[in-house]
Amino acid sequence: MRWFIRVALVGLLVGLAIPVATARATTTIEKNIPLDATIDACGETITLSGRLIGIFTEQPLRTGGLLLTFHFQPQGVSGSSSTGIPYHATGLTRDTTVVVPSGGSTETFINRFHLVGTMGAPTYYVKETFHVTVTPTGDVAVFFDKFSSECV
Repeated sequence: MRWFIRVALVGLLVGLAIPVATARATTTIEKNIPLDATIDACGETITLSGRLIGIFTEQPLRTGGLLLTFHFQPQGVSGSSSTGIPYHATGLTRDTTVVVPSGGSTETFINRFHLVGTMGAPTYYVKETFHVTVTPTGDVAVFFDKFSSECV
């Protein structure tokens, strides 16, 4: 599921970048994305609403490569558990992809999501760091994906 979301977001970013790729200038698009979600965390069912700020950047590189980034951050995202405890979402999700003319690429994905409990309720932390480096011959030179989630 995490891989699907990451691929979908990169696909969206590339789709936004293609029409402006020939401009040879940096393009940044900012979007307000409505968020309504229900999450099971820390023994609670938490219903959230608010919005995400999404920032998408495409920048052709002088050498002919391409830099693609996206950044998501909750803005005013809050909600409550099934037992009435208020929660507030903070954190960020960021991805940076560099494609070089020779065919190599790197991608680094960082997710730090905090669902902060109030009134003594625990906070739910999601942490993920993903990186892959692909050589021009298509070999994966570096790959790691470290994921954790915890209630504290």
